[in-house]
Amino acid sequence: MSVHVIYNGRTEDIAFDEMFSSEHLSGLGITGTVTPQSVTPEQVKMAAAQHFDVGLNEFQDHFVEINPNGNITVRPQTTFG
Repeated sequence: MSVHVIYNGRTEDIAFDEMFSSEHLSGLGITGTVTPQSVTPEQVKMAAAQHFDVGLNEFQDHFVEINPNGNITVRPQTTFG
């Protein structure tokens, strides 16, 4: 399982276990076992901000999609039309 992040003009795939490693869980407000289906979009944004060493505000306008296969996509909001 991976977290696919589009941020600041670049794309990065990060292993779920790396982004949600045990050393980061308490800072994300997570206790117990963590799975892609158990995390909230806000926790995903917080983990992405920690990974890129930026403030949470950098991801406030991003969309988080948690896919049934366990992969997570974090991307900027888009407008079509």
